[in-house]
Amino acid sequence: MDQILTQIRRVISGLNLMLAIIGAALLFMIAVIICLEVTLRAFGFASQLWVIEVSEYSLLFITFLGAPYLLEKNMHVVLDLIYDKLTGGPRLLLQILNASIGFALCAVLAVVGVSVVIEQFELGVRQVTVMRPQSWWITAALPLGMGLMAVQFFDQIVRSFRGERL
Repeated sequence: MDQILTQIRRVISGLNLMLAIIGAALLFMIAVIICLEVTLRAFGFASQLWVIEVSEYSLLFITFLGAPYLLEKNMHVVLDLIYDKLTGGPRLLLQILNASIGFALCAVLAVVGVSVVIEQFELGVRQVTVMRPQSWWITAALPLGMGLMAVQFFDQIVRSFRGERL
């Protein structure tokens, strides 16, 4: 059982890393296209309306693609004022409670997100913007990120019950 759990963790960890790299690449792309936009405007060329739109969509993906990796590596934002002062049973209880609430919230958001994406796909809903992309591929960032975060929170629950420090 431990070997299976270890292999599942490796696969999920690899997926988290790959998505975090894609998020970093998107951030780099935003920097490049905004610099190009500013440079082109400085030389008198017309503003490219798609630059802001692509940047906005990319920021959404950066957030949801990078969050599972940060949660896995414990690099996410944490209020640990009380948590660091606790030891033993109370600390373990708080750890399990935190991971359980996180799991429940992320799982619900992932399930609802999937249903929204399916509905948008079936209806062919488009964004009311210059580029008019289909809404489902933009909304898909939410269930993907929340689903992977739910997996990470579930892993934290398992680790907590096994007595592993997070």
